[in-house]
Amino acid sequence: MTSSDPSSSSASIGGAPEVASLLEPAAVLAALCDPVRYSILRALADSEPVSVRDLAKRVGRAPDAVAKHLRVLRGARLVRLVSVPGADGRCQFHELPALFRARDGAGRPVLDFGAVVLRLG
Repeated sequence: MTSSDPSSSSASIGGAPEVASLLEPAAVLAALCDPVRYSILRALADSEPVSVRDLAKRVGRAPDAVAKHLRVLRGARLVRLVSVPGADGRCQFHELPALFRARDGAGRPVLDFGAVVLRLG
């Protein structure tokens, strides 16, 4: 099988074949197994980049705890740190890359990480 073959495992996992080559399935599963990290992904699924402080408010956790969970999510390549024009340079903003975000037929958010697809809603 070649990577251009639609029946190959990387092409058949998830909606975007390139996702399967970007992420390690074991790292994705390990990152998603914590309820706080799942809540963080839900909070990021429908929004623009969010600061750690605002994200902490949304998920009801302390900012330092959220920052630690974001480190795990970044390590698994599920979220990324971004710069927001006009924002205070001391604030860290995170987002879900557009490659992972989609909507189902009813308009609910879906996160497609290749081997793992989260249907939120």
